[in-house]
Amino acid sequence: MTTLILPDYTALSRETARRVAAFINENPGALLCLAAGDTPLGAFAELIKMQAAGEVDLSSVFYAGLDEWVGLGANDKGSCRQVMDDHFYTPAKIPRERIHVFDGLGDPAAECGAMDAWLAKHGGLAFTLLGVGMNGHVGFNEPNAPGTRGALVVPLDDVTKSVGAKYFDKPQPVALGVTIGLSALRAARAIVVMASGAKKAPVIQRAFCGSPSPAIPASLLQGHPGLTLLLDKGAAGVLWRLAAAGDSRPPAI
Repeated sequence: MTTLILPDYTALSRETARRVAAFINENPGALLCLAAGDTPLGAFAELIKMQAAGEVDLSSVFYAGLDEWVGLGANDKGSCRQVMDDHFYTPAKIPRERIHVFDGLGDPAAECGAMDAWLAKHGGLAFTLLGVGMNGHVGFNEPNAPGTRGALVVPLDDVTKSVGAKYFDKPQPVALGVTIGLSALRAARAIVVMASGAKKAPVIQRAFCGSPSPAIPASLLQGHPGLTLLLDKGAAGVLWRLAAAGDSRPPAI
């Protein structure tokens, strides 16, 4: 695994965007999965600027939505579809036929089947950009969720429901999520995990400095040959302090 610690969120976003753009330029026609949420928004903005400058064609690849809150649709503020439409797909002018996302208003089992078919049609994921939740989840692969091979429906952890409330403009009684499963995410050739802020440092340490455990889903990404962990100094926590002190020992990460 490659680990890179950036000084701040701006630098983190630019480095993430650079890596996404490089993969797209080298792999036109590939299938990418980009996480929604607060953390990737800066990277999305950088990618859109790069496209405007002629440095990448974001429409040269295909996209799979990582996850969705069951019961929320594209018009619901805080849905994954709304976030991705407003911050990436629409400003990047991605043709709709190049995108497949979960419909949180549809039958969850049918939505999982449709996503599995989209992944199979495009030969599986080639690249994934992921964040890490406060409970260690990736997408809606919650702690101790089943290791289903394809997409799955998952009861949401209390931490996820509590943290998720910040995205909504009104109370949303969400209880389930639909998500691309960890096995499908791990099948990608390249995985970039980004994390920002001191509040993420403890879960990053648990996920990538300890032994893999289903109780911390992000930890199950350990050992992937194409895994890159991008952190700002807040999320890096003790790793940043070691680097700043000139500690030459490689981190256990």
